Amino acid sequence: MKVSVVIPTYNDEGTIAATVGSALAQRFDGEFEVIVVNDGSTDGTRAELAKFGDRIRVIDQANRGVSAARNAGIQAAAGEYIALLDGDDTWMEDKLAKTVPVLDNNPACVAVASNVIGVDGAGREVSYPVTPEFRHSPTLDEMLDKLWAYLPSAVVIRRETLQAIGGFSEEFKPEHYACEDTFIMLLVRERGEITYVPDVLVRYRCREFHARLANRLRSRRFEIDSEDAFREFERRYEANIILARLTREHFGARGRKIAALSIDSVARELVGVGLMAMHQGDRTLAQRSYRASIRYSPLMLKTWLRLGWAMLPATAARTLSPIFPPGLRRSLSGPPVMEERPQ
Repeated sequence: MKVSVVIPTYNDEGTIAATVGSALAQRFDGEFEVIVVNDGSTDGTRAELAKFGDRIRVIDQANRGVSAARNAGIQAAAGEYIALLDGDDTWMEDKLAKTVPVLDNNPACVAVASNVIGVDGAGREVSYPVTPEFRHSPTLDEMLDKLWAYLPSAVVIRRETLQAIGGFSEEFKPEHYACEDTFIMLLVRERGEITYVPDVLVRYRCREFHARLANRLRSRRFEIDSEDAFREFERRYEANIILARLTREHFGARGRKIAALSIDSVARELVGVGLMAMHQGDRTLAQRSYRASIRYSPLMLKTWLRLGWAMLPATAARTLSPIFPPGLRRSLSGPPVMEERPQ
């Protein structure tokens, strides 16, 4: 078996059929299998998977998070290479045809990653998440200097490499948000070269930042009305804390910059939550968000200013607001602008 496609899925009823279909539609001469790990979905995901019959292998497990789901697929895989694909992304038909030969022809290469294009919920192309500074094959030093942009769906990795590093860290749990992919790709690069293929081979389902934050706030509105509820909300950012600790433990002094960047990204995203809360008139949530951000990055002086503004009575803020330039008003009252999205 040349390739095992590993697809973790959790409550992807609306997208999983397209995802699996794009894997099965590959124009690829080699033998490949498709393994879908259903990570405790509670919607109609399992019924969608059943429609593919024996064309795919489905592994059902309790909800343990994307790291554990990928690891279950990797453990069951027979392929020489593991091609990762998330349950809401899709591949172009030549994804495997353009990446697998790179691994076949270069023994020093342990993984290959392609360019991707972002699409919205309607499938419209909206962005290229791989920005120019990431469109090359990096050294390990480069990857330890900035948070490198590797989308799991764009990556094909030697199975023996994943086995040697122990797979994805399962310290990342279902409630955590991202970062497991950043850490494993550092470990992969430590084992050998990661080759970049410039072709756009993945459609990455992304959502516009403001709408994503608004959806989070709407969905959690009644759950963020106390300090205890906010702490539960904040748990999603523990992934960044885990990443910071793991990089320091594994890479020592070389991992300090990634650790700092990871913590800083939490602070910036919490500022984004605070700005959206201000925009929606929820000054209490804004205050909690800014205070949390300051705990992570106490030297971001603008966050202190925003906290002070959020603590003003709404009537006082409305009275003072007209004296400020439009840009400053927006930076205090929201909503967040795209530049403030954590990288």
